[in-house]
Amino acid sequence: MKYLVDTHILLWFYIEPERLDATVQKILCDDFNTVYYSPVSLWEISIKYGLGKLDLGNLKPETLLEEIEAGSYTRLTLNDATVVTSYNLPCHHRDPFDRLLIWQAIENNLVLLTVDENAKKYKEEGLHVLP
Repeated sequence: MKYLVDTHILLWFYIEPERLDATVQKILCDDFNTVYYSPVSLWEISIKYGLGKLDLGNLKPETLLEEIEAGSYTRLTLNDATVVTSYNLPCHHRDPFDRLLIWQAIENNLVLLTVDENAKKYKEEGLHVLP
């Protein structure tokens, strides 16, 4: 299967792995799955860290990126067409980072790994959500 991790899942994996439920842990550790991260998540992490709204422990965003790149995640390209067509997504969710991640998952036919309840509102648009 192919998955896209929401920003909080990505952060939990590296900073608070105990917060991941068993289903998500199993997906992330299964070598037969392709798990993507998005530059959208990196942008969100950088902004929130810079504003003092995100504690990364002993890491900085660039160090976290090194960890991600050294791990088993695959970078999902964010292309102009995805950005410019994201207006097609109904406004069930107001967070611009989450909206773009949801749109990327739909456009790339990926299962979004998230605990965000608002994401589940996009099932009619073709979004598949776990857990």
